[in-house]
Amino acid sequence: MTDVREERCAELLPILSTMTPLLIEVQGNTAKAEELLPLIAQLRAVAWKGSEGVDDASYRQWIASADRSLDAMEEAVRDGDTKKAWELFADQSTGVNLLGQTCADCSGW
Repeated sequence: MTDVREERCAELLPILSTMTPLLIEVQGNTAKAEELLPLIAQLRAVAWKGSEGVDDASYRQWIASADRSLDAMEEAVRDGDTKKAWELFADQSTGVNLLGQTCADCSGW
């Protein structure tokens, strides 16, 4: 039997490992902000897989808000508002903090 949570965490790790430092970098160099768009799309693709098979409250919470949060993050990036994009990314109740909680004991996390 496969562990869906482990699979999702393995998918998310390279996305977030690239996205986190890039979001920090674009706070001082907004010219690179568009590089976030494919990463947001990759996060969205994982979110669209849903939470079936993942019995983790943090992951389910992230899934429940992912569409709205990722849409808002994409809009912020397109508008050049990298501060807002970071705030959405780091939000404690909807952002990737929830994924960190979900994946904390997974390989690489």
